[in-house]
Amino acid sequence: MSEKKRIPYQDIIISLSLIALAVVVLIAAKDIPPPFFDPIGSAAFPKYTAYLIIFLALVIGIRSILLSQLLARESKRGFKLEPLLAAYTVGIPALYVLSMNLGWASFRSATTLFIFALAALLSRFDKRVLIVSAIIATVFGFGGQYLLTEVFYMDLPQ
Repeated sequence: MSEKKRIPYQDIIISLSLIALAVVVLIAAKDIPPPFFDPIGSAAFPKYTAYLIIFLALVIGIRSILLSQLLARESKRGFKLEPLLAAYTVGIPALYVLSMNLGWASFRSATTLFIFALAALLSRFDKRVLIVSAIIATVFGFGGQYLLTEVFYMDLPQ
């Protein structure tokens, strides 16, 4: 019997797109002027974030290729297609960034709502997950505000 191998084009395209985006960030980070008082440098955060995105994109791409080879024998789909959930997963982060960019919400409140809403949708409003995600969202929203403004001295949307 010939085994039909599925090539995960979507994962590969997403991985390559993320790598291209990170390369653009790395190129743009070269234009950031050097700081006066920051020992690490103004461009350190975007550079390290871009390196992390490149690493994770490579992991996702390689993992999807290896996983597709391992699961080539399985002909049935092991998941249920949910395009609405996929749309929420893309739309909520876009709304999160847009709300801060347009000044509708501060970083603290937008982050808290973003984490809670996304966790609630992905968990299908499971009460146990809602409780934990409310705590995590609050910690990340308020803790992230404190960390980024008081420790790293970054200006965030207010």
